Amino acid sequence: MIGPSIFDANWLPKIIPKLIENISANTKARILRKRLKDLKFGDITWKSTTGSTNQDLLETAKKKPKHLSVAIADHQTAGRGRLEREWLSEKKASLLMSVLFRDDSASDLIGLYSMKLSVAAVKTLHRMGFQGIKIKWPNDLVTIYNGEAHKLSGVLAQTVIKGSDAVVVVGIGINVTLSNFRDHFPEDRISALSEIGEPPKVIDLAEGILRELVSPAMSDNDLKAEYEKNSHTLGSLVEVSSQGKKFVGIAISLTKSGALLIESEDGSLKEISVGDVTHLREKFTD
Repeated sequence: MIGPSIFDANWLPKIIPKLIENISANTKARILRKRLKDLKFGDITWKSTTGSTNQDLLETAKKKPKHLSVAIADHQTAGRGRLEREWLSEKKASLLMSVLFRDDSASDLIGLYSMKLSVAAVKTLHRMGFQGIKIKWPNDLVTIYNGEAHKLSGVLAQTVIKGSDAVVVVGIGINVTLSNFRDHFPEDRISALSEIGEPPKVIDLAEGILRELVSPAMSDNDLKAEYEKNSHTLGSLVEVSSQGKKFVGIAISLTKSGALLIESEDGSLKEISVGDVTHLREKFTD
C-alpha cells in the first residue's frame, strides 16, 4: 500500500471545507478586480482568514508596494484598533479591508488617509440607504439611537517610512452583522448594519467604498468639508484624554490633516492629533 488515498473518508471532511473557503475568497478577489478594472487600483487580495489585513499590506511595504493595493479578509485573528486595542470580529460578519497608499508627503499627513476612508465609508453607506451614520472623531463610524452613539466601524492608519518616501496602510472594519457577538457583549455600545437595515453583501460594500475613495469628490480640498458635514463630534461638549492629560471643551473644527480643535473651558484653543474623546453633551444649539 503506498499511502492514504486522496479519497480517504477520514481525510476528505478535513480538507474540503478549507478548499471551499479558499476558492470562495479567491473568487471574490477575482470578481472585485473585474468590477474595479476601470480604476487604477494595485493588487487586490481576499483571504478567508488572516492575522490582520493591515499587517498583510505592511509586509508588502518592505518590498515595492503598488499604490492603492487592497487586502480583504473574511476573518481576522489578530486585528487591532487604535492604541493597540484588540478588534474582535466574527467570521464573514464584517467587512475587513485595508488599503495601501504611497505618497512622499504621507509622513506629515497620515490623518488625511484615515479621513478619506471614513468619509468614503459614510458616503457609501448613505447611498446604500443607511442614513444617520456619523463619524466620531477621529475615525469611528457610529449610529445614534436612544440618544447614544453605538460603534459600527473603526479605522486604523499605520505607516512605513523609507527616506522621503512613505507608505500608509489604512484599515477599516465594519460590522455587517453581529449574530453571536451580541450575546457575548450585550452591554457594549456596538452596532451592525443588520440592526438598522438590510445588510449589504460584503463585496458590494467593499466595491462602493473603494470607488468612493478614488472619486473626484474625495480631493484634499473637499475632504475636510465632507468630514465636518458627517461629524458626530463637532459642536459637542467633550472630554479629551491625550498624552496622559484630560480636559473638557467644545469640539469646534478640524485642521486640514484631521486634528481636532477644542475650545477649552478657559477659552484657549487646543489641537489634538492623538487621543480619546468622550461626548459629555451632544451638539450645541444657539
